[in-house]
Amino acid sequence: MHGSYHHVSSKHLPRYLAEFSYRFNRRFSLREMFPRLAYVALRTPPMPNRVLKLAENYA
Repeated sequence: MHGSYHHVSSKHLPRYLAEFSYRFNRRFSLREMFPRLAYVALRTPPMPNRVLKLAENYA
Protein backbone atom coordinates (compact mmCIF):
# COMPACT_ATOMS: atom_id res chain seq x y z
CA MET A 1 0.00 0.00 0.00
CA HIS A 2 2.64 2.52 0.97
CA GLY A 3 4.55 1.84 -2.24
CA SER A 4 1.56 2.84 -4.37
CA TYR A 5 0.13 5.65 -2.32
CA HIS A 6 2.03 8.47 -0.64
CA HIS A 7 -0.43 8.81 2.19
CA VAL A 8 -2.93 6.18 3.31
CA SER A 9 -5.73 7.60 5.43
CA SER A 10 -8.40 5.58 7.17
CA LYS A 11 -11.00 7.80 5.49
CA HIS A 12 -10.16 6.48 2.02
CA LEU A 13 -8.92 3.02 2.97
CA PRO A 14 -12.04 1.16 1.72
CA ARG A 15 -11.61 2.73 -1.73
CA TYR A 16 -7.91 1.83 -1.83
CA LEU A 17 -8.68 -1.76 -0.89
CA ALA A 18 -11.50 -1.99 -3.45
CA GLU A 19 -9.19 -0.73 -6.19
CA PHE A 20 -6.48 -3.17 -5.17
CA SER A 21 -8.84 -6.14 -5.11
CA TYR A 22 -10.29 -5.16 -8.51
CA ARG A 23 -6.80 -5.04 -10.04
CA PHE A 24 -5.67 -8.22 -8.27
CA ASN A 25 -8.68 -10.22 -9.41
CA ARG A 26 -8.22 -9.11 -13.01
CA ARG A 27 -4.43 -9.19 -13.21
CA PHE A 28 -4.38 -12.04 -15.74
CA SER A 29 -6.78 -10.36 -18.18
CA LEU A 30 -4.98 -7.05 -18.73
CA ARG A 31 -6.05 -6.92 -22.37
CA GLU A 32 -9.72 -6.85 -21.31
CA MET A 33 -9.26 -4.28 -18.54
CA PHE A 34 -9.46 -1.06 -20.58
CA PRO A 35 -12.51 -2.03 -22.69
CA ARG A 36 -14.27 -3.19 -19.51
CA LEU A 37 -13.42 0.08 -17.73
CA ALA A 38 -14.69 2.10 -20.70
CA TYR A 39 -17.90 0.05 -20.80
CA VAL A 40 -18.57 0.54 -17.09
CA ALA A 41 -17.68 4.24 -17.23
CA LEU A 42 -20.10 4.85 -20.07
CA ARG A 43 -22.93 2.92 -18.43
CA THR A 44 -22.58 4.51 -14.99
CA PRO A 45 -24.80 7.55 -14.49
CA PRO A 46 -23.16 10.75 -13.27
CA MET A 47 -23.28 11.31 -9.53
CA PRO A 48 -23.39 14.65 -7.77
CA ASN A 49 -20.56 15.45 -5.38
CA ARG A 50 -22.91 15.35 -2.39
CA VAL A 51 -23.72 11.69 -3.10
CA LEU A 52 -20.03 10.84 -3.35
CA LYS A 53 -19.37 12.54 -0.01
CA LEU A 54 -22.16 10.49 1.59
CA ALA A 55 -20.37 7.32 0.49
CA GLU A 56 -17.21 8.47 2.28
CA ASN A 57 -19.13 8.97 5.52
CA TYR A 58 -20.59 5.46 5.47
CA ALA A 59 -17.50 3.56 4.28
